Amino acid sequence: MLYKIFIDDSGKKEYITPYSRDFVENAPLFEDYEQFWRDNYFVLCGVRVAEKYLGEINHKINAIKKRCFSTHKVELKSDWLRNPHQREKHYIDPFGVTAEQLTACVDSIYELLYEYREQMKLLAVVFDKRWYGDRKRQTPDGHPLSKTAQIFLERIQYTNTYHIVVFDQMESSLQVHKGNNGKIFRVYQNKTEMERMYVSNFDKIADIKFIESKRENFLQIADLCAYNVYRQFVHYGREWCGENVDRDGKCRMNTYEYFEKIRCNFLYIPERDNKVCGVGLTCIPDTNKTQWDVLDGCNLEQQKNSSDS
Repeated sequence: MLYKIFIDDSGKKEYITPYSRDFVENAPLFEDYEQFWRDNYFVLCGVRVAEKYLGEINHKINAIKKRCFSTHKVELKSDWLRNPHQREKHYIDPFGVTAEQLTACVDSIYELLYEYREQMKLLAVVFDKRWYGDRKRQTPDGHPLSKTAQIFLERIQYTNTYHIVVFDQMESSLQVHKGNNGKIFRVYQNKTEMERMYVSNFDKIADIKFIESKRENFLQIADLCAYNVYRQFVHYGREWCGENVDRDGKCRMNTYEYFEKIRCNFLYIPERDNKVCGVGLTCIPDTNKTQWDVLDGCNLEQQKNSSDS
């Protein structure tokens, strides 16, 4: 079976704050240093869909857009939806919709995600910058985009199924050999010397493309999901260390409101106690090999029956 996976990013690719080991051992409180945590995390998130479902789901996304805007030719973008000025500029003024109608439209997208939680699987890699010292930051292994791209492509390889990978273009040009597009492509070609390369080549990746998100509904969903993963870690990423664990040894994490809406979509391994961490959701570094019960209450048996039918 051939899959397509649509990938977008959230957070800053650059390092903003200076390195201090204290940020690891004595992390500042979110309430006092919110901007530090916003600058600290970078995320790649992808929506993985088997080709046979693409047309059906795309049709339903277009129907949701038409109900709200009377046209499907509208780009749903997390930044525009959150920012009041951008919301008015891109949605409310040109289409004459209310804030309530816009909220209902986005809620319908999340309901669709949940409805197709077995057909639309999420993969995300989170980069925690505070662990990377001044020397490490100068290497490809310390570059947030290059390292998350490497881990992401490895996770695709581990599925042992063929994929076409579609990135939201990160440069004004679609040329794959320039800028951030080029960084990703060099990782794909194994032309960047990086540690922890567990596969010799990415032979399960048939092609990598770069497309403008305004042209692709699934990239727009990837954008929404990437932001929700980013916010999950901005607020609660320190809980990933696993200091608070339950009787089964799994860490307890609070959840950001909109991360809660997508957590049942993460790719998992049924044969390994529905393992998500390190599979559909990876945070690097992961010094404690965290096991977070991401899928708690997701009714996986019902998902499996739905997928098999």
